[in-house]
Amino acid sequence: MAAVLDKNIVKQALRELIQEEPELFKKMLLETAMEEVKTSQDADFEALIRKDFNRYEETFKALA
Repeated sequence: MAAVLDKNIVKQALRELIQEEPELFKKMLLETAMEEVKTSQDADFEALIRKDFNRYEETFKALA
């Protein structure tokens, strides 16, 4: 119950922020979205590196 109440308080605070400071809210929203995209891209890149490393592991060992 407390979590639902807390979410309602946060929702109300965000509504007030949107009304009072729309540019600040837009900036915060864009920053959050960009962080999410970067995190997603980083995860994709790391998965690709891991896949390639596993694929060529024997070659890397032979070169070492």
